[in-house]
Formats: sequence, C-alpha cells, structure tokens
Amino acid sequence: MNNEKNLINISKKSFLSVIIILFVLMVAAGILTKVIPAGEYARDAEGAIISDDFHYLTENVGLAFWKWALAPFLVFGSSDGLTIAMISLFLLILGGAFSVMDKTGGIRVIIDKLINRFKERKYTLMRLIILVFMVFGAFFGIFEESVALLPIIILLSLSLGWDTMVGIGMCLLAAGFGFASGITNPFSVGIASQIAGVNLLDGVLYRLLIFGVMYLMLSTFLVSYAKKIEKDPSRSPSFAIDSQKSKDFGELEEIPYKNKSLILKSYVIMFSSVLLVVIISSLLDLFAGLSIPTIPLMALAFLIGGLLSGYLITRDFRKTLAYFLKGALSVAPAVLLIMMAASIKYIITTGCVMDTILYKLSGLLSGQSPVVAILMIYGLVLSVQFFIGSASAKAYLIMPLLVPLVSIIGISKELSILAFIFGDGYTNVIFPTNAVLLIGLSIASVNYTTWLKFTWKLQVATLLLTITLLIVGYYIGY
Repeated sequence: MNNEKNLINISKKSFLSVIIILFVLMVAAGILTKVIPAGEYARDAEGAIISDDFHYLTENVGLAFWKWALAPFLVFGSSDGLTIAMISLFLLILGGAFSVMDKTGGIRVIIDKLINRFKERKYTLMRLIILVFMVFGAFFGIFEESVALLPIIILLSLSLGWDTMVGIGMCLLAAGFGFASGITNPFSVGIASQIAGVNLLDGVLYRLLIFGVMYLMLSTFLVSYAKKIEKDPSRSPSFAIDSQKSKDFGELEEIPYKNKSLILKSYVIMFSSVLLVVIISSLLDLFAGLSIPTIPLMALAFLIGGLLSGYLITRDFRKTLAYFLKGALSVAPAVLLIMMAASIKYIITTGCVMDTILYKLSGLLSGQSPVVAILMIYGLVLSVQFFIGSASAKAYLIMPLLVPLVSIIGISKELSILAFIFGDGYTNVIFPTNAVLLIGLSIASVNYTTWLKFTWKLQVATLLLTITLLIVGYYIGY
C-alpha cells in the first residue's frame, strides 16, 4: 500500500476490491440474522453438537446493526480471537522476515540456485513443487503455512518465464488441493474420524487414489497454462503487475552483500527450522494426539531466523531491524482483511442462526436415497464452509449431526468423512471468506475477480470430479 519496493506489498486495487466483497458479505450475514429464526444445539464438553437436542431462541431477534459494523473488532472477543491475532502477527513477522531476506539478496541467491539446477527441466521442477505442497497438505494439514513460501514461488515462476498465477497455483492452490485430498490430514480427516468413531486409516487407499487423480489434474492444468503464457506473456491476467515485479526484482540484482555462500546457508537454515517446526508439530498431533500451535512457533522461527540471518549478512542490527519493520508495515493492511473475513462467521454465530441452518439442512437428509444423501452432505459442508473456514471447527459442528444419520440412510462413515473433506478443502482456494486466500492474493497483488476468472474452469472440473468420486465410492462399497 506504499511506494516502497518490498517483496511483499499489498496492492491498493486488490485490497479495495476484497474490502468491498467482504463488506457486502458482512451485510448479507447480518440480514440472515434478521430473517432466519435463532436457535441452538446443546453441546458436549468438547463443543460438539448433541444432534437430538435443538431448540429455538424466542427472545433473539437478530444481531444489532451496530454489531455488524463493529464485527471485525468484536471478533477478537470471540473464541476465534486468539487465532485471528496469531495469524495477523504471523503475517506481520512474515512480511518483515521476507523484507530482510529480499534486501540482503537471499531471494536472488535461492532463485538463481534453483534455476541453475533445473534450467533444462523447469517443468519437472514445477511438478515437483506442486507435489511437495500437495503432500504436506494431504498428510499434515498444511495450508495456512504455505503462505510463508508464496513470495519466493511467485518470483521463481516469473524468473522461469511464467507468471504470478502459476506461482500462486504451485504454492497456495497445490496446498489447498492437498489439504482437500486429506490422506491423513489431522485437522479434517483426523478430527472427523475421531468423532465418527473410525480409524484414521480406514478408507485411506481410496483417498490415496483420489490424491493421485487430483495431482494429475492440477499439475496438467498449470503446465498447460504455463506453456500458453510462455508463448504469449500478454495473455496472462497478471501481465501488467508481473512486468513491474520483474523490473523491480531485476533492479535488486546488484546487492551490496557478496558472500553468497553465507546468504544461502543463513536462509536455508531459517526455512529448515520453520519446516522442522511444521513437521514435528504435525506428527505429534497425528500420532500422539498432542495439539501444538504451529503458527506461533513458525512466527517465532521466522522472527529469530530473519533478524539473525540479516545481522550475520549485514553486520548491522539497526539496518536489519529497519528492513524488518518496513516489510511488516507493507503487509499491515492485510490484517484488516483477516478481521473482516472472520467477522462473517462471528455475525452468523453470534446471531444464533448457524445452528438453525444446520438443523433445517440435516432434517432434509432424512428419507433420502443414499446417492442423493451423500451429495446433500457434500452441499451442506460447502454451505457451512462459506461461513466457517476452519476444518476442525466444522468437524465438531457437522459430524455429530451426520454420524447418527448416515447409518440409517445406508452410507458408510468413511464416505461421509470423504464428503466432509471434499466440501471443506477445495473451496479454501475459491471462497472469498477464506482469510488465507485473501492474504495470498493480496501478497501477490492479484484481485479476487482475476483469481476467479483464472480458476473457475478448474473449480468446476473439481466439483464434477468430486461428485463423481463420491458416487463411485458409494457403488464400490467405500
């Protein structure tokens, strides 16, 4: 939002377009609290719904208008407040760390290293990057954390002759597709399986097959698009901003710090530390049931790693700190986007209409044929996903309703879990209420409508394919 040349910088156009979209959605959420009767389910000690205990709240007449306007601030007093604060802090630290990395030449050194290694096999590199992000999403539930590498992947994409859209696709889109494939994703498959009373690995072979299919579809889509852009860069929807990014990055080629070996080692150690934090916390959650907050630990690793690496290279802590603060300020506007996206859920839940919506939708499932019912479950999760992005929050909200119903309808618990992870995951990279997507697009200086135009065919294909996979799953006895 300023004229300073920073690696991560929120463009005014994309920022304002998202602000308008989120404001409209906030108003729509507020209107729902006025027209839908308020109601609530009883909940157990863990916060999961007790499916046969719903009642209407006759004294509730919708959320007050002033709360609509103040929702982005009031949300900090809700159960999501700490999470929002942690994500916001992580984003600021990320902006600072990448600014230090940028100004000290770390980005240039890393990208040059990758290009020299893969200059004759750049499409192999693309497929490998997509696979890595999908694997981390599918096995460890990594999605938010992928934003940490988005700036490097975008610049790598530009350096290889592609565009910003390919960069977002290799990173954020791949992480989202992996998360939705959910092989052992502890935040979706793990919690849903626990609530349903089935083993995490039940049905894993079919999910592995799905992962392979989705990988082929996504990698083919991006490779095909990249080849088209190589032939005619002007066909890229991000052509104008990419030209400026390439120019700015090129101007940074001559850096005042010539010890490339030290620069490379410093930032490799920083990213290795962050990766180690993610893997250890994910494994502990997956196999030991220990829920360790990954985002704060990643933020700490970036904070220490960024400042320490900058000092070792510049030998000037004040200069390093100045780089860091400029980078943090450059991404500060994105915090407002996070607050507004989170406020939509706040309005719906505080207005006590989310449980009413669930109650009505779950009632529609009774008496349906198995195939129709599994598709309705998919639709139910998609609907809730628009308002509640957290996979674990949705699992505790929806799965207790589904478990007693699916056995009556004739659907396996494993298939209902598959419908849940499909509905939860793939829309992470298309719904404008997903804070991580908004952050990624803001960092990339891409507005939401441009992203929608770029991905809509892929998203339609994904919807049709996942519907087919659910139907096939039923008929093969999954």
